[in-house]
Amino acid sequence: MLSVKAFDAILFDLNGTLAEGHDRFGPDEDYHRAYRRLGGAGLSPAALQDRIDQILARLLPRYRNGPEDPFPTLRDFVPDAEHLPAAELELLIETIAAHEIGQIPADRVALLRTLSGHHRLGLVSDLWAPANQYRDYLSALGLDEVFGSMVFSCEHGAVKPARRLFEHALAELDVDPARTLFVGDDLARDIAGAAACGLRTAWIGDPAVANAADRVLRDVLELAG
Repeated sequence: MLSVKAFDAILFDLNGTLAEGHDRFGPDEDYHRAYRRLGGAGLSPAALQDRIDQILARLLPRYRNGPEDPFPTLRDFVPDAEHLPAAELELLIETIAAHEIGQIPADRVALLRTLSGHHRLGLVSDLWAPANQYRDYLSALGLDEVFGSMVFSCEHGAVKPARRLFEHALAELDVDPARTLFVGDDLARDIAGAAACGLRTAWIGDPAVANAADRVLRDVLELAG
C-alpha cells in the first residue's frame, strides 16, 4: 500500500476531498440568504436566482468541455455585467463565492495539522469565484499556517487539469514531483492532472471503479494509517 511516509509533500484538492457541503447550487438553494448577509438588498430572491442560473448556464459547459487553460473569470460569465452597478456585481459574485465554500470537519483539520509536522502541505483547488471568503474560512481554522501553498484556479486563469496549477504549488513548496502525493476526488481533473505532472496520486472514491490512481481511499482520513 502506498504510504505517506514515501513522500516529502502532499497536495490536496479542497471541495469533495477535504471539505463537505460545497458547491451549493440548484433550484432549492436560498441564494438570497447569503446575499443579504453580505449586505445585498437591491435584488429580489427571484431576480437573484435568475441571474445565478444564467451565470451557471454559461459557466458549466465551458468548465466541463474546456479548454482548461486559459479559463475566464467569473465576471466574464455574468450577463450584461457592464450594465450592473459595480457594487451589485460584486455582491452577486460574492454570493456565488459563499456557495462554493464547504466545511472541513474537525477530524480532517486535526489530520492536516498532524501531517504538517513531517510533510510540506499544499492545496490545488478549482474555484470559480474569488477565493477571499474561502481563505478567510481556512484562516479561521488555522489552516493558513498548515498549507505552504494554496493555489486557487480563480487566481491563475486556469482550471484543473491545467499543468501550471500543479507546477505552481510544487514551485512554492520547492519539492520534487516524484516525492509529492496528490489527493483528490476527481479522476480527470485531480488524478490525471497530477499524474501528468509526475506526482503520485490517491483518489477519494470507490475501489470498485476502474481508475489510474496509485491508491484509492474511501476518506482522506485513511492517510493517517
